Amino acid sequence: MADPATIAAVAKAAAAALSDERARKAIGWVIAAVLSPLILMIVLVCSLLSGTTNHNNTAVELCFHGGVIPSSMPAEYREYIGDMRQSFTLIDGAIASVNAKMVDGDSLDGYRVKAIFYSLFFGAESPSRLEHRRYVDCFVTYEERTRTVDNGDGTATKETYTVAVPITSLPAVYNNIRALFGRAVTYEDQANANEIYYRARYDTGAPMEDDDSGLWEDWTPDQIDGFYSDLPVGEAGAEAVRLGMYRLGDPYSQELRGQGSYTDCSYIVQWVYKKLGVNLPGTAAAQGKYCVDNGLTIPKSSLAPGDLVFWSHKPNGRYLNITHVGIYAGDGKVVDASSFKGQVVYRDLFDSGKQVLYARPYAEAPEASVSGLISPLGKSWRSMVTSEFGGRTDPLTGEWAGHSGIDLGASKGTSIRAAQAGTVKTVVYGSTGYGYYLTIDHSGGLVTLYGHCSEILVREGQTVKAGETVAKVGSTGRSTGNHLHFEVRVDGVKQNPRNYLP
Repeated sequence: MADPATIAAVAKAAAAALSDERARKAIGWVIAAVLSPLILMIVLVCSLLSGTTNHNNTAVELCFHGGVIPSSMPAEYREYIGDMRQSFTLIDGAIASVNAKMVDGDSLDGYRVKAIFYSLFFGAESPSRLEHRRYVDCFVTYEERTRTVDNGDGTATKETYTVAVPITSLPAVYNNIRALFGRAVTYEDQANANEIYYRARYDTGAPMEDDDSGLWEDWTPDQIDGFYSDLPVGEAGAEAVRLGMYRLGDPYSQELRGQGSYTDCSYIVQWVYKKLGVNLPGTAAAQGKYCVDNGLTIPKSSLAPGDLVFWSHKPNGRYLNITHVGIYAGDGKVVDASSFKGQVVYRDLFDSGKQVLYARPYAEAPEASVSGLISPLGKSWRSMVTSEFGGRTDPLTGEWAGHSGIDLGASKGTSIRAAQAGTVKTVVYGSTGYGYYLTIDHSGGLVTLYGHCSEILVREGQTVKAGETVAKVGSTGRSTGNHLHFEVRVDGVKQNPRNYLP
C-alpha cells in the first residue's frame, strides 16, 4: 500500500481538481461516481487539513452553520470540527461582550472574526483552549471617553467610560494576531480566511480578478519596501508588447480563458511571457508574489515597455489584494484584458492610486557572483538575512552557539533555487535539526545545503541547473519561523555564504 504522504498528496490534488469549476467541467463529475467511498473520504479528510484556498466546503458548512457530522468521518476529524464549533461558541460570546461596548451602531463582523480563526487553527490541537476574548480584542481598539450623566436631582456628573472601536484595516488586525500568538500569518492564511469568509457568509467564492474599481479598500504594500532591483531593460520587453498587441480585441472570460481566443488579465500575461521563455503563475496575485520573491520588482519611475503593472481594485485576501495585471506598453499606455471593456485593449495607464506593484519578469536571468553562485532566493537576499554565519544567540535556547550558515526570512512556499548547477546529493525528510533539507554537489568539493523546507521538489541523483527551483521555503525542524537556512561547504568545511553570493 502507498505510504500516507503519497496518499495525502494524491487526495489533495484530487480535492483541488474537484473544487475548481473549470476542472470539473473538463473531467466531469463522473469521477465522483467512479471513486470508491474510501477514496472520497480520503479526499475529504486531506482537504479538511489543507492550508490553501482549496479548503473543504463541507467542513466550513458544518463549523459555521451546524448540522450532523457524517458518522463515516474518522473520529480525529470529527473532533476537529467539534472543537472548532466549541471555539466559535466562545468567540460568539466574546464578540457579544465587545459589541456591548460599541456605539453609533458599530459591531464586529462575526463571520470575518471566525473565518480568520478557522484558517489559522482548524486541525490544531485544542484551539478551544485559546484565549478567545484576547483574540477578539485583536479586531478592536479601546478608547476612554467622558459623558455627562443627569443625577435626577438637578445636578449632573461627568463620568469616564470605555468604547470599543472596530479596526477596519485587515493588515492591522493580522499584526495584532501575530503579536498575540507569536506566529506568522502567511499570505496563504489570509487568502484562505477570505475564501472561507465568502463561502460561509455568501455561499460563493471570494472575488476574483478584474479591473472594476468598486469596493476599493486601502492596503499599503509596506512589505515590499526595499525589494526594488536594478534590472536591465532588454529587447524582450518590446517583444512582450508586440505579442500583447497581437491579442487586441480578443474576448474576456475567466471561465473560458485559454479556450480559443478567450483570455483574462493574468492569462494574457502568462501567454505572452511563456512565448518569451518565462514561466509565470496563473493568477495576477501569484504573478505579483512570484516577481517579489524573485527580486524582479521595480519602482514606477523605471517602467519600460514589457513591464508588468499590478492593481488592487477590491479586497480579496490574495497577495497585496492584487486583482488585475497589465503589460506596460510605453508612452503612458498599457495592454491588458479588461473585464470592464470585455476584451483586450490598448489604453492609458489607469487608476494610479490603485497600482500596488511594478515588475520586470523578462529580467529573470539570475546574477552570479565571482564564485559562480547565485542567490537561492533572488537578488534581494541581503534584505532577507535574519541570522548570520558564525556565533549567535540561539533563538530557542537563548545561549551562545555556532551557526553554520545564514538564515533568509521568506514566506512559506517561496521558491528556493539551486545556487549553481550540480547533482542533488541528499534529500532528507524527517525530524532533523535542519527539518526537510537537501544538499547539492557542484563538484570540485563545493556543496550547498538548503534547510527547513516545506517541500522538496527534486530527488537524490537528479541533475539541476543554476536557478532551477528545488524546494519551497518552510519552517520544518528546529525553526522559529519560515526561512531558508543556506550553507556553503568546501571540502566538507562550512564557509560564510556571504563570501560566495552575488
